[in-house]
Amino acid sequence: MRIVRKFLSHTRQRQARKRLADDPSPMTYAALSKEHAWDGNSREALRVCEEGLRSFPGNPELQRLADKLKRSGRETRLMELKQLLREAPRPALWAEMSEILLDSDQMIRAEECAQAWLDSTGDDEAQLMLAKVCLERFIADRGRDAGLRAVEMLDKAGELCPRDSRVLHMRLRLMSKVGAIEEALQALTTLLELEPGDPELEARFRTLRSQSGNSMSMAQALREVDRTGIFFDDDVQARERGSLSQRDVRPLLQEIANESGVHAAIYLRGSTALVQGPRGATAERAARAVRRVVRSGRSTSRRLGLGQICGITLEGNFGTLALEAGEMDAGAIWCAGKLSGARRKVLSNLAGIDASTEEVKS
Repeated sequence: MRIVRKFLSHTRQRQARKRLADDPSPMTYAALSKEHAWDGNSREALRVCEEGLRSFPGNPELQRLADKLKRSGRETRLMELKQLLREAPRPALWAEMSEILLDSDQMIRAEECAQAWLDSTGDDEAQLMLAKVCLERFIADRGRDAGLRAVEMLDKAGELCPRDSRVLHMRLRLMSKVGAIEEALQALTTLLELEPGDPELEARFRTLRSQSGNSMSMAQALREVDRTGIFFDDDVQARERGSLSQRDVRPLLQEIANESGVHAAIYLRGSTALVQGPRGATAERAARAVRRVVRSGRSTSRRLGLGQICGITLEGNFGTLALEAGEMDAGAIWCAGKLSGARRKVLSNLAGIDASTEEVKS
C-alpha cells in the first residue's frame, strides 16, 4: 500500500507540475505546493510557494500557504531541539531555539528559553540573548514593566561584555525609541570608538544631537511610552511623514458622517482630533471620549500582555461605537444599530493612514 500511495503521489505531482508549466498562476503554484506538502516534503512545498510569490507578489493564497509551511517547519524544528537539549545540551542549540521562538513572535517562550539557557550555563551569550529577547518583547509590548526588564538585562549584559558592539547597538535602539536621547548618545559615542568612520553611525549621531533638546530620563521615557503606547521615534517619523505628505482626511470623514444612521466620524492622531457630525461642545466631548477609550484599550492590552490593539467595538442603547487603531492614529464611527460590513471596511481604511491634520480642539 505504501508503494501504491507513493506512486499515486508522484503521479499527482507530475500532473500538477505540467499544469503549472502550461498555465503559471497562483492557483497552479498553490496546487503543486500542496501536493508536495501532502507527500511530506515541506521544504519543496515552501520552495514552490516562494517561487510563486516571486511571480505573483502578495498573493494571499500563496502567502497563507507559505506562512503555514514556515510555521509548521519551525514547530518541527523546535520539537527536534527540545529532544537534542534533553540528550546533550550545548549553546548553539539554546541559541537556535531562542531565535526561532523570537522570529515566530513567541516572546514569553523565547524569554523562558533564554533564561533557562542562562540558568543552565551562565554563558555571556545567554545573557546577550536574554537582553535581546527582553528588548524585542518591550518593543512589542510597550509596557513600563517590560521596558524596565529590558534595561535590567541590557545593564547585566553590559557588565559582562562592556565593549561588545551588540550590547551597544541594543542600548542605542532602546534609548532612541523611547526618547532617552542623552543615554542613546553615550552608547553611540562608544560605538563610534569601536567602529570609527561608519557613515550610518555618524549620520545617526548628527540626528540624535539635533534631537537632544527633547531628551528625557529613562524613567520618564518609559512612563510616557506606557501611557501613550507611542515611541519617541514613531512620533519623529510621523512628523517627518507629515511634512512630506499633506493628505487631508476631512473628505473621507464627511463622506462617512453624511451616511444615514451615522452620528459621528472621528479621526485622532496625537493631540489632534477631527470630528464630523456633532458640532461645538458635543464634538469636543465625543473626541475626548474616543481618545479615552483608545488609551484605556491600549493600556489594558499592554498590561494583559496582549500587545497592540487593532480595534474596539462598544454596543448598547446608543448603537455602536467602533474604533480601529493604527501605530500613530485611530479612527472611529458612532452609528445607530450594528456596524455594517461596508462601514467596517471604511473604518479600516481610516485608521492607520497617518493623515495630516491641523490643530483643533479636542
